[in-house]
Amino acid sequence: MNSRILQEHASRRERLFIALRLPESVQQSLHMQTQLLRNKLDFRKWTDHRDYHITLQFLGDTLMSDVGHLRAALHAAAAEFHAFDLEFAAWGTFGLEEATKVLWRGVSGDLERLHQLQKRIVEVTRPLGFEAELRPYRPHVTAARKYLGSLPGMDKHGVSEIITEYASHGNSWSVEGFVLYVTRLGQTPMYEVLDTFSFS
Repeated sequence: MNSRILQEHASRRERLFIALRLPESVQQSLHMQTQLLRNKLDFRKWTDHRDYHITLQFLGDTLMSDVGHLRAALHAAAAEFHAFDLEFAAWGTFGLEEATKVLWRGVSGDLERLHQLQKRIVEVTRPLGFEAELRPYRPHVTAARKYLGSLPGMDKHGVSEIITEYASHGNSWSVEGFVLYVTRLGQTPMYEVLDTFSFS
């Protein structure tokens, strides 16, 4: 690789975020459940099951020349943790009272350890220039976006009534690390694993 190509690679920016990747069997299970909801709720965009994840920190457009330092910080953070268990909880929505914007699946289990992990990742990435979101951390898996609301009487309350029918818990899994994702807009799946960080 010549110096010009190396320079171009270093100056390139990619949209990155850190997340828990769901095991394939858990992705498939959630996919089957969302298929049932697709027949009842009119969202414009449903998440591809291979993209299901729990965000830990959104990094935004990042210089590829900075990724080496980021990787080192994340490997050090991962080494401080051991595996813990999570499972799916109830469905929920984000949006205004009169309009639903996002459909998500909640998580339960060892949430204390999950919050500790998220906090530690924010701590180790802050010296590199990355900042945490101002809103409180609410771990979830996004299932759909951009509700069209074209069904009669289907405001936020109507959506809540439907998702309550699918509020059963289950699908527990062991969290053994996290990943660094890069966003590939216009592709399916949209998120590509840049690196994996395993717990000690």
